[in-house]
Amino acid sequence: MTEELLKEAENLVTENVDSEVEYEFLKEIVLVNSAGAERTVTAPKVVPGRVYRKAISLQYKTRKIMYKNDGKGNYERDEEGYLVPSESTEESELQVLDLYEEFMVEYFNNQFTVDELREGLDARHYQETLTHAYNSALGNPTVEVKVTQK
Repeated sequence: MTEELLKEAENLVTENVDSEVEYEFLKEIVLVNSAGAERTVTAPKVVPGRVYRKAISLQYKTRKIMYKNDGKGNYERDEEGYLVPSESTEESELQVLDLYEEFMVEYFNNQFTVDELREGLDARHYQETLTHAYNSALGNPTVEVKVTQK
């Protein structure tokens, strides 16, 4: 899943070469409760520096789960110098997802819980939304807002 998140983030920045695209930071999400009522949650006007720090931490924790290492910051590399991926398991994928979900709650200043996020955010936009929050916290706007043909 982590590799998919990173590839999706890369694709968001590089796709649409035939059109001009503008991007912004993640500003809001819509959660739906069990009764079907929608709730728009708006990100704080200023996302605190602690969220940036959490994004950096998320990056390292994800790497530690997804790549072979000795647990002390030393990573196994292949003959070309690339990090060697760990075997992907359901447990490792869910660990990474847990980290991203917790981060998302932090990005929105704890206005909802992880459970409310899991139950209320549309699964068809789940991974994309988690990626937008992560990239926004790092100062990389990835939410497409306007497309004009060249």
